[in-house]
Amino acid sequence: MKKSFTLVELIIVVVILGILGTISIEILQNTFQNYIKTKELNKLAFKTDLTLNIIASKLQNRIKNSVIAVECNATLPASNSQSCINSSMKNFITVSNLDPTNSYKYPVLEWLYVPIYAKRGMWDSAKKSIQPGWSGFVDLKLTDVSNNDEYNITSPDSNFTIAKQIEKAWFDSWGVPNSGDVFADKFDVLVFSGSDGRGDFDDINNSYGYYGNTATRVFELNNTSDTKLNIKAINPSNSTTVYEGYYLVRGAMAIVPVYDASSHDYNLTLRFNYFPWNAEMYMEGNSTLLATHVTQFKFKEEGGVVRLYLCITAPQAKLTDFNLTICKEKVVF
Repeated sequence: MKKSFTLVELIIVVVILGILGTISIEILQNTFQNYIKTKELNKLAFKTDLTLNIIASKLQNRIKNSVIAVECNATLPASNSQSCINSSMKNFITVSNLDPTNSYKYPVLEWLYVPIYAKRGMWDSAKKSIQPGWSGFVDLKLTDVSNNDEYNITSPDSNFTIAKQIEKAWFDSWGVPNSGDVFADKFDVLVFSGSDGRGDFDDINNSYGYYGNTATRVFELNNTSDTKLNIKAINPSNSTTVYEGYYLVRGAMAIVPVYDASSHDYNLTLRFNYFPWNAEMYMEGNSTLLATHVTQFKFKEEGGVVRLYLCITAPQAKLTDFNLTICKEKVVF
């Protein structure tokens, strides 16, 4: 006859099974948590990469000498008059002058934007080829000086009628009121390349019209033909020079952090379709959301190269104990 288990033996078996069960549950919990963390980190990495790539794609088409950092208080909610979205402050410096002691005061990145699609142009059925909107080159031999900072220039291989059509379509698509002539509205202007291709530049305070300052290096346009322009400085200074290269400029762009008091982090927004030489600031432009739950957005410039640093955190309450945050850096030439 088989001997039955004693009570002590049964208790030992139950205890062992309980221990094994507890260990198994902990293993399953850890496995699940690791899966959730890995999945969330992958999502954060993708989101951070995507945001940096979008910003970089805009910065690639910048006037390099126009890049500035704007002062505002990024820790205040959007409703506050001193926040970055409502700030009445008009202080700014060139990005190359940022350093660890002052970078926190200047959280907004701003620059003049060059419209690449207007440069590429459109299909010309008669020529059976793509007709560029603007070539970026001036025939200096055909340049006439009218008077103080006013010139008549010829740009070979350009078609400014096409450039205006493309730019008007852009502004119409974003609901920007216009007269139908983006040159007459001074939505699109001209900036010469300067001797180094970084944009003609005198001083950051008087070159591009930022925050009520003068725009001595920005020219309003009037196309007298598809390849000819009459250009005049927004603020004549009798100090400009005609260079062989130029850029068509479609307003300015800005990356603006907006504090979210509910989550204690930032929404990163892109501001565009505003015109500093028309006395406009980024608050008056169109806005689109780039990323939410941003904990850090930093930038600096060295030798014309912009370095971007971005951190994004996981928003889910169940993941906050793990402090899941991804930080990445990108260089824009």
